Amino acid sequence: MTKTKENKKRNRRIRVYVNNWRNRRFVQVLSDQVALQVTMPGCSHCVTCQARVQQLDVTVAQKAHIIHQWKTRDDGAYWLFLPLKNNQDPLQLLRDVLDVKIER
Repeated sequence: MTKTKENKKRNRRIRVYVNNWRNRRFVQVLSDQVALQVTMPGCSHCVTCQARVQQLDVTVAQKAHIIHQWKTRDDGAYWLFLPLKNNQDPLQLLRDVLDVKIER
């Protein structure tokens, strides 16, 4: 695979269903990270979104070997970032680390 094709494969957004959450979310695949949009833009303050953030934070914290980072985007959505190795499937990594069901 050429470097250009590899970069396009690694720098993309995927729209997914997470567990039984009402609204679909985005997964952002970067060159060395994968990010899951946990809250909806402008909705990070609601009880439901806060519970999801807390649940995922506890899940990741129980896996001490996992490095993660929370970021708030300009639109107010919370995103969870995980390191991604070259040949890892980004959706499978999120499923395994976060113990969630993720479908396209």
